[in-house]
Amino acid sequence: MNIELQNFVFDNPGRLELINYQPKTSIPAIKINVYRNHSFELVEHSIRPFLDYAGVCAEFIYSDYDDTLSFFDMDMSADLLILWLDANRYKNIDFTAFLKGRLMALKEQYHKPVLVVLLDGELDIQDNQIVVYSLEKFRDDLGSRFYDYRLEKFSGTVMSSALSLQVSRDLGLNYIPALIRPCLKAIVVDLDNTLYLGVLGEDGIHNITLTEGHRLLQEKLKGLAEQGFFLCIASKNEESDVLEMFRERADFPLQLNDFTKICCSWNPKAESISQISQYLNIGSDSILFIDDNPGELYSVANVHTDIHGLLAASDALKTRYMLENYPGILKLNCSAEDSIRSEDVQANELRNQIKATLSSEDYIKSLDMELVFHIDDPAQIDRISELSNKTNQFIFNYKRYSSADIEYLMRLNDSVVITVQLSDKLSESGLIAVCTGKKIDDYLEIQECFVSCRALGRGIDEVIVLGMISYMQEALNVTNIKVQFQKGERNLPAEKFVAKYLCTYLEQPSGFSYNVPNELLAVRLERYGL
Repeated sequence: MNIELQNFVFDNPGRLELINYQPKTSIPAIKINVYRNHSFELVEHSIRPFLDYAGVCAEFIYSDYDDTLSFFDMDMSADLLILWLDANRYKNIDFTAFLKGRLMALKEQYHKPVLVVLLDGELDIQDNQIVVYSLEKFRDDLGSRFYDYRLEKFSGTVMSSALSLQVSRDLGLNYIPALIRPCLKAIVVDLDNTLYLGVLGEDGIHNITLTEGHRLLQEKLKGLAEQGFFLCIASKNEESDVLEMFRERADFPLQLNDFTKICCSWNPKAESISQISQYLNIGSDSILFIDDNPGELYSVANVHTDIHGLLAASDALKTRYMLENYPGILKLNCSAEDSIRSEDVQANELRNQIKATLSSEDYIKSLDMELVFHIDDPAQIDRISELSNKTNQFIFNYKRYSSADIEYLMRLNDSVVITVQLSDKLSESGLIAVCTGKKIDDYLEIQECFVSCRALGRGIDEVIVLGMISYMQEALNVTNIKVQFQKGERNLPAEKFVAKYLCTYLEQPSGFSYNVPNELLAVRLERYGL
C-alpha cells in the first residue's frame, strides 16, 4: 500500500515527471514483446510509474520495424506480446484480412496473450488469446492533439506526446495487469465520507449527503458487484444504523442486496477484514480496501500486509476515477459465474448450518447436489483461465493458464482438459474445478488441478477431484496415473488432499481406480472437443 505513489499516479503528472520517476519496488521483471511498425518508445518512457503502482516490473523487448509481421526472432517465452501497428502503412491491401492471417500464423508459435494496439485501424476478432485495443477511444478527448506530424521524423510515430501519455496510463494501470495477473476478487469499502458525505452516527440518516460524485461512485461499485466482485463493508458504525440507512435511503444506488458481507463494529477494521476474508474464503491479497482515513489504511496494512488499499479523496469523482483505473479491476472477459458468485458464497452460510446437524452422507443427499463433468468444452476456455489465475488454496502446480494455453491443450489429441460445474438446491455454483492431463507412454500425467475456494468444504472434494481423474483416464484409455504437485505458500488444502488420496502417484505411474458415488448425488458427463 503506497499512498504517496497513489497521489503521484493520479494527480496527472507531466511527461518529464514520469520519465524521471524511479521505481520504488524491486520485483522480478516480466518480459513483454513489442512487435511494431512504428515507435513504442514514447509510451515506454512514461509507463514505468503506472506499472510500478500495479506491482509490475516489465522488460520490453523490441522487434525491428516490420510491416510484413513475419515474427522472426521473436522471444516465444515472453509473458505478453504487444502488436503495435499503424494501419496507415497498409494502403493497398485488405488490412483486416492480412492481419487476421498473420495472427493465425502467430498462434501456431506463441501461446500467451496478444494485445493488438491499432492506430487508425479496426479489427473484429473473437479469439481467446487476442485482445484488441483501439486508440480511437482517445480521439474525442484529444481532438487536434491526437496526432503530431511535425515530430514524426524524430519520434518514429504520428502519435502525439499527449496520446502516448494517455495510452501509457491505460496500459500500465489497466490492460497489462489484466493480461498477466489475476483480477481482484473483493472490494471492501468504508462508509462515512467514502460512500457519502457526512458521518452517519453524528449527522443521522437523512442529513448525510449523496453528492453527484458519491452517486457516481456508488454506481461504479454497483456495476463492479454485477461483474462478480464481492462488495463488502468495513465500517465503524452501529450495524443497526447502517442497515436502517440503506433501507431508508432509496436515493442510494447501492442497496443491501449489493453487498456480500457487512461488518460494522467499533473494533479495529483489520478485524473486520479478517472476518470478510474468512467468510469469502479468500486471501487479503485479493481484496481492495477503500477508506478516506489514511490511518485506517495503514493500520489494516500492518495486519494484512498484502492487502490493496485506496485512499478515498474528498472529491468522490476522483475516487471513482481511481477505482475505475485501479490495477486488478479491469475484467477483459465476464463469465456466467460472475453473476452468481455472491449468492453462492452467501448460501455457504446456510450449507454450514445444515452440515452441523447431519452426517456427511445425509448432508450431501439433503442438498440435491449435481455435478456436470465437461471434457474439452471450448465454451469454458475463458472461465478456466480466470479460475486458474485466481485460485491459490486448492491448486497443484500454479501453472496459471492463459485462455490461449487452454485452447492449445484442448486441440492436442493426447491431452484432456476436464471441468466440473456444481449446483444444489440452494444455488448455482457454476464452473468450480479444472484438471488438465496428458498421456505419456502408457500413463496419464496429471499436470494441474484447481478447485474454487467457494466449493471447498462441502464434503465432495474427493468426488470432484478423483472423479475428474477417473473420467480423464477413460478419455485417454489408460489405467496408470502420475501426479505433478508442488508445495506453495498457500496451497495447504491441496497439499493435504494429495497426501490423503494421491501420495502414491507422485514419484512414478501406478494403477488408479475410482467410482463416482452416483447414489449420493447426480452426475453427468459431457464431451466436446476443438
